[in-house]
Amino acid sequence: MSKVNLLQQNEWQAKPGEELHIPSSYIKDLHYEVVVFTRKERGGSDFTFRCKEYEKAPDGQWRFGNVVIDTSKRNSKGEVELVRLTYHPEVMLVNTAFMVIQAPEEPSDAD
Repeated sequence: MSKVNLLQQNEWQAKPGEELHIPSSYIKDLHYEVVVFTRKERGGSDFTFRCKEYEKAPDGQWRFGNVVIDTSKRNSKGEVELVRLTYHPEVMLVNTAFMVIQAPEEPSDAD
């Protein structure tokens, strides 16, 4: 079993229909779901991610800690060709509209 380092970016992928195996250290306690609104006229599309914590920095930037983003590869019809989740220790948003909501509780596995 590989050692978990929450200070480094990581990524997991699987083909559609296959199970995606992610160490629980990366996905437990992700309390917030963040919806980021992008500018459509610049070709952007809204996206969401989950994080453990967030705060506003003194310079006005927003810092999000322990972030998991769905970065799945999709075809032109929007169908998933490769299931992929990416972990980032920290993400900063500047001059971007977003909304934070409480993430739904995930069922916990009995140890």
